[in-house]
Amino acid sequence: MKLTVNGDVHEHQGDGSVEALLGELGANKAHTALMINGDVIPSESWADTSLNENDVIEMLVFVGGG
Repeated sequence: MKLTVNGDVHEHQGDGSVEALLGELGANKAHTALMINGDVIPSESWADTSLNENDVIEMLVFVGGG
């Protein structure tokens, strides 16, 4: 499935779920915020959210530091 993730085309090989995409990208789910087609998707909804061909995903991964 073709997706756009943070402005880059990504060919998703998983089952079309948000959790599969995050795993495929190696994202730390505890430190990730997600938007799909301009809508913020709360982490408690990820298991029930399916991706579709040509979805635009913006993913922010928070990194601690000091």
